Amino acid sequence: MSPLFSKKKDTEGKTVALLDIESGSVGAALVRLSPHDAPKLFAEKRITLPLHKTRDSVALARAVEHAAEQALLHISHVATRLREHDALAAQGDVGRAAVFMSAPWATMHLKGGTADFAEPLQDATRDLVRGVFGEVPTSFHPLGSAAAHGANLMFPPESAHLLCVVGGEVSELLVTDNRTVLGRATVPLGQRTLVRTLVAHGGVSPAEAASYLALAKREGHPLFEPLRAAEDHVAAAFTEAAGETRAHHTLGGVVVLAHEPFADIMARALSRNTALAGHFPAGGTVRSLRASHLMPYLAAHAAKPDTILMLEALFAEGKFGNTEV
Repeated sequence: MSPLFSKKKDTEGKTVALLDIESGSVGAALVRLSPHDAPKLFAEKRITLPLHKTRDSVALARAVEHAAEQALLHISHVATRLREHDALAAQGDVGRAAVFMSAPWATMHLKGGTADFAEPLQDATRDLVRGVFGEVPTSFHPLGSAAAHGANLMFPPESAHLLCVVGGEVSELLVTDNRTVLGRATVPLGQRTLVRTLVAHGGVSPAEAASYLALAKREGHPLFEPLRAAEDHVAAAFTEAAGETRAHHTLGGVVVLAHEPFADIMARALSRNTALAGHFPAGGTVRSLRASHLMPYLAAHAAKPDTILMLEALFAEGKFGNTEV
């Protein structure tokens, strides 16, 4: 991995602020795009939203706005410190912001890679970006576009594949072929379905549930059975939605995108679902998209990589790397 900053001034590149708005967390980072190097991702920040017993869309949107402001302030402070150093000043000059929204805040179109965004949240986010970085160009993108871009980069499909973007409260299923979205569905279940199950049926706190989910081996633990039931419930919902989404397309495999450890957990749960095999008459595999798959394409990233922000950095490179900010 190349160093994040060198003594030589980098005046040919451009710095883009990334803001990732999901239904369970908000992330932000700065990415340095250069004509000579791979993207350099830095100043990464991920804020987990409070886990409520019930899903209240108003409270969730309010929590998202607060987290977005905190995440933007974090990367702004990093950019400010860079601008105070002569050799690094250009890298702290943020010239553009790219906001990524996932379901339920974004509804992808099947053509053009565009989406309809939840207007109140979109307007609030635009104001937040303006308040932190000033009048910089700000674009909005569905997370599904970055996910499809990355999944095809890592796993070039011979046929269409099912991309499962497992969110906190809501998940999105996309049938993609060479970055083209052929079908789409949402499922009102996600990572927090598993956490809530452990809290409700295991009598543990959200923090204890998170610790248990991170364990490599869980069999024999009192939480194993409720978690396995929750996993199978989510996988069954994904399988049903996949049947409605795939239409007449032949699927070659499944790619699962989620924050760790949920990517591997859901990939294993889908692999156990026998009904899912019916959507793959020619056979197929279920794979999770991991940070390790993306590392070779980035010149720098955090010590504990954020897979979603890494995907968005690669998407930003393709979108803005060769254009004027």
